[in-house]
Amino acid sequence: MNFWKKIFSGKEDKPKTESHFDKYRNELNELDLKTISDLENLVKPIIRTATKIEVLKASRPPESSQLISHFGGQPYFEKGELWPTSKKGKNLEFIFQVFNSNDLQLPKSIELIQFYYDWDEFPWDTSNNGWLVKIYKKIEKENIAFIDKPSELERSKYCEIKFSSTKSLPDWEGIDLHCYNASKLSCVLDEDEPWGNYDQIVTKLIGEQDYQSQLGGYPKWVQGESTPKDIEGNSMKLLFQIDSEDNAGLMWGDVGLIYVFYDEKSEKTEFTLQCH
Repeated sequence: MNFWKKIFSGKEDKPKTESHFDKYRNELNELDLKTISDLENLVKPIIRTATKIEVLKASRPPESSQLISHFGGQPYFEKGELWPTSKKGKNLEFIFQVFNSNDLQLPKSIELIQFYYDWDEFPWDTSNNGWLVKIYKKIEKENIAFIDKPSELERSKYCEIKFSSTKSLPDWEGIDLHCYNASKLSCVLDEDEPWGNYDQIVTKLIGEQDYQSQLGGYPKWVQGESTPKDIEGNSMKLLFQIDSEDNAGLMWGDVGLIYVFYDEKSEKTEFTLQCH
């Protein structure tokens, strides 16, 4: 700006503020990240294997059902244990159990996981009363015990489980937790609908991601990203998510899901429920 323009305008031109898209673009140019192919290469390394849980139709439980992965029916117990209760002392409903094996996406330090829930209390998150993740790091089958289901609990459907391996990637809202450059590049490639290119890459790499019950992998959120943090501030890993399952008679709110996260180091467990 010349001297006379400054006098008559009374103002100096303000420098143009750099938008966050410009900032992303400059940062990515330095890394030579510019194309949708670059986006694909960023996303590939964060693919996680998950175990899909297919809940089979209700059936008569075998005598050995305590030693089988299943929904409903009779859970595994060992001598000296009592039926799980809430903090208020109310008996919890047994939902499912999974015995770990080499082909399942569960921490190797866990041999058996069980989940219990209070349908009357209907907890929505970790701070609520009425939910329990029971973890056996070692089971001693010679000490197996049978505990009668409390009479006030309704009889649940016994359903066996079919497991299959699948691939998993974060939702669009969660991609920046696992690959910030992929999030930035998606924004630069399409400022109006930045999620579009990312969703395209996800479909190309692992197919359509739908809501399902699963072990491990990434959560498929109903109401938006809510991954909890561990004691060091890192995103916790998904232990399991359970969909509303017709065969097992499970309905989490309005066709929702429950999500459980686990940190092996601290043995911290976090729980949340989201529904439509």
